[in-house]
Amino acid sequence: MHRVPSAMPSYHKRPLPPGCIAFSSEEGRAIFREALALGVMESFFPLIEQFHTQAEPAFCGLGTLVMVLNALEIDPGRAWKGPWRWFSEEQLDCCRSLDDVARDGITLTQLACLARCNGARADVRFAETSSLEALRAAVREATSRADDNHVVVAYDRWTLGQTGSGHFSPVGGLHPDRDLVLLLDVARFKYPPHWVPLEALYRAMLPVDPTSGRSRGFVTIRREHAVAPVAALHDANWAEVERFLRDLDGTDVLVLTGCLREGVSSMPRLLELLRRPDLPQTVEQHLARLRAQVAALDDRPPPLSQRSSWP
Repeated sequence: MHRVPSAMPSYHKRPLPPGCIAFSSEEGRAIFREALALGVMESFFPLIEQFHTQAEPAFCGLGTLVMVLNALEIDPGRAWKGPWRWFSEEQLDCCRSLDDVARDGITLTQLACLARCNGARADVRFAETSSLEALRAAVREATSRADDNHVVVAYDRWTLGQTGSGHFSPVGGLHPDRDLVLLLDVARFKYPPHWVPLEALYRAMLPVDPTSGRSRGFVTIRREHAVAPVAALHDANWAEVERFLRDLDGTDVLVLTGCLREGVSSMPRLLELLRRPDLPQTVEQHLARLRAQVAALDDRPPPLSQRSSWP
């Protein structure tokens, strides 16, 4: 078959370096069986149900977070496709635009921001101010419980002997006797899930991220039961929102402030009043997300006429 020359070189996967043990290898399977018997593979099962490949080369943070949010069974409060509410990478734009993420990726604090504005609690630990023992304790807690929390690690691939630089992965398991952790690598086009020594992983967190000026580290992500997902805008869109609000006339301002004073109970009326033909696209998208969340909080079944095409 004739192949058209490409302007860029292409690759089909990478071999794991020494020290990284493929999950599907004979040794990797043996480690899994032993860890399962030790009761520290509980987080593996909800995560593996959501295992997928990141949608873009720089979407490792978004792909990892989608796995974790869906594994925690958090309701995003807005539709993904058709009637289904489900997290996907294109929905995670509340802290940074997707175009920026596709170009540069995200930092550890930006991943935590994304988790928090989508209904989760995120506790960030930078390697430079944490310790190997703290990482081991967080992983042990997460892998011993099936539905409570998950650990996401941010590390430098090069330090692990892999190609590339900064990367995010969810931790899928632990073998405490061998001090190994299972990384469910969302860059499945590059590396398979693999076991790595916990100490080597911690060392790979220590190099400074040139974007943030801080070391990498890990985040413990939990379901935040008391907080609904937040419909937020990333920083780049606030200028457009500000211009829109400045142009409101006196009547609109009175309506807006009155609704805000009344609180959440007035939200449906506020959203209806703000259906205007001159809304900037950014504001309209934000309000559409709010409308979806208000509907999700109510969560009453739709009329029968609207259910006929539902699965």
